[in-house]
Amino acid sequence: MSLLNLKLKTRLALAVVAAVVVTAIVVTAISLIVIRRDMRDELGAQQFTALQLTASALDAGFEGRRIALRLLAEGIPAAARHDPAQMQHYLERHLSLREQFFNVTVVETNGAIIANYADASQVGRFSLAGRDYLEDTLKTGKGVISKPLKSKMSNRSVVLMTEPLFNARGEVDLVLVASIDLKEHNFLGQFTDMRLGKSGFMYIFTTDGIVVEHPNKELILRHMDAVGGRSLANAQALKGFEGSMESMDEDGEPALSSYKRMSSANWIIGAHYLSADAYAPIADIQERAILAASVLTLLAGALAWWFIGRLFFPLQSLLAHIHRIRQDKSLEQLPGEVRQDELGDLHGAFNALMQERKNIETELDETRVNLEEMNKTLSRLALEDALTGLANRRQFERGLQEEFNRAARTGLSLAVIMIDVDYFKQYNDLYGHIAGDEVLRRLGSAIRETDVRPEDLPARYGGEEIAVLLPGAGLEGALTVAERIRQSVHGLRIGHAASATGYLSISIGVSAMVPRRQQDQPDDVLRQADEALYLAKAAGRDCIRSIEDVKRSREQD
Repeated sequence: MSLLNLKLKTRLALAVVAAVVVTAIVVTAISLIVIRRDMRDELGAQQFTALQLTASALDAGFEGRRIALRLLAEGIPAAARHDPAQMQHYLERHLSLREQFFNVTVVETNGAIIANYADASQVGRFSLAGRDYLEDTLKTGKGVISKPLKSKMSNRSVVLMTEPLFNARGEVDLVLVASIDLKEHNFLGQFTDMRLGKSGFMYIFTTDGIVVEHPNKELILRHMDAVGGRSLANAQALKGFEGSMESMDEDGEPALSSYKRMSSANWIIGAHYLSADAYAPIADIQERAILAASVLTLLAGALAWWFIGRLFFPLQSLLAHIHRIRQDKSLEQLPGEVRQDELGDLHGAFNALMQERKNIETELDETRVNLEEMNKTLSRLALEDALTGLANRRQFERGLQEEFNRAARTGLSLAVIMIDVDYFKQYNDLYGHIAGDEVLRRLGSAIRETDVRPEDLPARYGGEEIAVLLPGAGLEGALTVAERIRQSVHGLRIGHAASATGYLSISIGVSAMVPRRQQDQPDDVLRQADEALYLAKAAGRDCIRSIEDVKRSREQD
């Protein structure tokens, strides 16, 4: 063998080795880049979806506690309203409060405490006058969720929920103040305790940057800047950003951060996931790819020395196929019979890699479908009352706003029916709360089966109150619907020993109006229906009164 032939074969072998090396590097690099990009997008989407589910669950948790406070308020006996001893006894009988709140306090409008669930000795020792959450409740007449704060009464880190109680004139008479201990295990921690991989975690902070919930309880009530939480991602979240982004965290390490704002409070749920942890599988693939490329290079060099002619064509085929994959962005496997040699191993490994990639994409597609179904289910549950099957108050208020705006634009009428179960508290006292829940379920079914239009919206407004929104209906039509509902309830023939008729009945208030822009508000038609309902109650119950009856009653007075 001549020196010239030896050098040519060496050059060909080196060329083959170089081609294998370059091909392996290119394929590996492109695959890793594509996988990293797809994984980043998918992880970000999954992380944000998890935050959306968490936000919905937390909003539902607050709503459940709001309903519990409202039911507690509605059950307060009239004689106990300004009698501290009776009020304290009433609170202490509700042992289930401990499951939802650390403490519940009854406060007069001047800030004086008349009852305290956790410690009766606190009555008269503290005043809540001037507190922001109390002032906001008195001003708006609605319950609020306070900023996280250090309680002077209990010296605990808490967030407070309020619920106003009204007197017969519709004025705020008392306020229930319920506290949630942020450093005890509560429904907030049920989600922030979840780990994202090895290093990821969830946390909650306010739009002012105050930490509300964190796996490290020592950070609660501290500002994010003071605890090392200053980062580009957090700064963007405080400015209103929602979604996922990759940036450097406060320690200078790349991380995947996601944020979602809650609707029930000015809070932001954040998720922090170190990129090194998130992309650990890619790093492992990269190490194996480098090792495989190194082994493949050595094998290719040795085989090329002896079988350069035989190997040259298959390598060209492989390279051409890789170029087609890159160009077409497909996952097509390498065709042909797998040979029983190193090239056959390469052939099989390549096809296995493509198959694994297809399997990964199939799993990701299935995950996306499952998450979409979960989102649809949660969205439906968030707007439906679980007990009656009717719309909940949130959906009703949203529908009222939309139909009010539409009526104001079109000049059509808008009607509201307010329904209240007569002597419902006495029914619960006589037959138990389980029977009371069954009554509400049957009422919901009866109202749904009443001949109402598809666009009408019946909803559980609160406790035993049910509201029906009638877009485009006048007062006469609304009264007709109200009477059908009243007769439908009569037809249930539900026995009630505390009722004068011996059967369960309902009282109904009806109002209708043609809204005027910049003059009327959605609450006006609702308030009128409520006034008519009170008139029906005063008239002996089991009857219907309208806003016209209210006006005539005022004229007679």
